[in-house]
Amino acid sequence: MINERTPADAQAVAQACGCSPTGIRILLEYLSSIGVLERYSDKYALTPTAATFLVPKKQSYVGDLVLSETAPETVEGYLGAVRSGQPYYPAVPWAQDAWLESYRSSRPAKSLEMWRLAGFEPGRTSRLRVVDLACGCAIKSLTLAHADPMVQVDCVDSSDVLEVARDLAMRLGVLSQAKFLPGDLHSINLGKGRYDAALLGQITFYLTPEQNLALFMRMHESLVPSGVVVIDVPMISDTSGERESLASVFTWATSGGKAHSFAEYSHWLQVAGFKAARQLGLTWLSAEKP
Repeated sequence: MINERTPADAQAVAQACGCSPTGIRILLEYLSSIGVLERYSDKYALTPTAATFLVPKKQSYVGDLVLSETAPETVEGYLGAVRSGQPYYPAVPWAQDAWLESYRSSRPAKSLEMWRLAGFEPGRTSRLRVVDLACGCAIKSLTLAHADPMVQVDCVDSSDVLEVARDLAMRLGVLSQAKFLPGDLHSINLGKGRYDAALLGQITFYLTPEQNLALFMRMHESLVPSGVVVIDVPMISDTSGERESLASVFTWATSGGKAHSFAEYSHWLQVAGFKAARQLGLTWLSAEKP
């Protein structure tokens, strides 16, 4: 553990940390029980997953993200937002969140299912130009590119997050099919009639209704006729009467956004000029430009 994957006993770890061997031994046992460490007799080593994400010198380190979500300042931020009625907009290490997402094993299959339901069957299209706004690691769009060499993807996000997307594109062997465009989704120039499909993945619930409508109008302009916008986002039920969830409270407190219903998304998309939206699943919807 002292050298990432090299097993070490409690005495060596305690000496490196300046802690009690008894206390460290108890901690090591706990960490091995929850899968952070592997135990080899009386020695311990980081699991491959922990070695990837929890070693500070690694590019894929996500410890700051974990600590930020559990810090006292975060709790106080939520409480302050409730007291004041105003979001507190914390600094989030989005690149670290993207590293975690880029290794999520369930994502590729689910992403292809989303694209198929939206009408994009890999291998059955001519050249397909996709823009992935606020792309994160871009695993959803890059998975489509991996499945179909005719797909070209423009990934839009901050520069540090795009480094994660570039790394994933290299891992998938699709670097030649991707471009990486640093920019803000609210202001980046998307051009007119440039894309066949636009993806918004896990971002619109961070935005206000006004921001979503303005974004949909810009995306409508960027698409060719019959172009499709695909949105992947948690939605609240139109019929349950449950207007807020715990996730919505946290989202509002940190960004001013909230979870919306399919009916709300459908209305905004129609105002922006799209045909009637289709709900593809619990978290997926799409709409076509006339």
